[in-house]
Amino acid sequence: MIYIKFIFAISISFIVLSIQGCSNSNKTIQTSLPIWYLNSPTNTIQSLYGTGEADSLNEAKTNALNNMSEQLIVSIESSMNTITKSSSNSYSKELIRNINLSAKKITFSNYKVNKAIHSGNSFFVLVSTNRIELFNEKQKEFNLINKKIDTVISQSKKLSKLEKIYAIEQIKPNINEAKNLAFTLYAINNKFNYQSYFMKYDKYINNINSLKNNLIIKIISNTKNTMYIKHLKALLTNNNYKISSTNENVLIEISNNIRYSTARGWKIAKVSTTIEVLVNNKSIATNTISTIGRSTSNNQNAIVSSAAQFKKKISTIGLNKILFNK
Repeated sequence: MIYIKFIFAISISFIVLSIQGCSNSNKTIQTSLPIWYLNSPTNTIQSLYGTGEADSLNEAKTNALNNMSEQLIVSIESSMNTITKSSSNSYSKELIRNINLSAKKITFSNYKVNKAIHSGNSFFVLVSTNRIELFNEKQKEFNLINKKIDTVISQSKKLSKLEKIYAIEQIKPNINEAKNLAFTLYAINNKFNYQSYFMKYDKYINNINSLKNNLIIKIISNTKNTMYIKHLKALLTNNNYKISSTNENVLIEISNNIRYSTARGWKIAKVSTTIEVLVNNKSIATNTISTIGRSTSNNQNAIVSSAAQFKKKISTIGLNKILFNK
């Protein structure tokens, strides 16, 4: 009995020591975390910081850079919220989302590793980047895009109203990218005047509607059939173009070449429709669309069937293709 009690006491002691050992082990792991990782440096006017932890050194660096990017995004969101609340300017959710996505794509080519240690099974890294150098680098990217936009706008002054619309439509992605970069630059350095660029870009975009309001399109056809004209008019109207029968700036000619046939009781209309766009008697776009209409009753219904196909096809290829061959 004494022997059993002795064994039991030893077992209890072993369990207690094991628990204490685990507790001490956890304390060791916790206290082994570097202070600069637990309390990372605060971002300053001169520097941005980021910390990362991973099983490998390279992965820890990547996580630290992502952390630095996330902090920049938080700064952008904070700046955007402050500006939205304190001004009459309205910024769309899409713009805010695009700016954040742009910030996530930032690469820190000028970063440096301030600290890196291997503790336990993990690597811990502290990185930083010089805000001034980062600003200068991103400003170069912005200046290139901004110059491209201004060049297109300047060159478009010599174009017709319709061609101006197309030129501005084409640089919309560049304008969105420039807006994203402009606000990112502001987040890096609050002295950057992003607002002047926003106003300029909004003016360019708004000019599209102004041009459309002053543009009048006339559509004519080589046949008395009005269905093809009707469908093209609807597509133009849905895109805010004005249609008129007189005083046009742009003339669109629809030429239908129709061949009728009968097969197995079906009336068939094979139609080749050419759409030509003219500005000041100069052809700027020509598209030919082939359709086949069928009817069990008569040729006119076969044409209705063909026109329905025509409607689908012009919607699929889009106005840029029709108006500009683009």
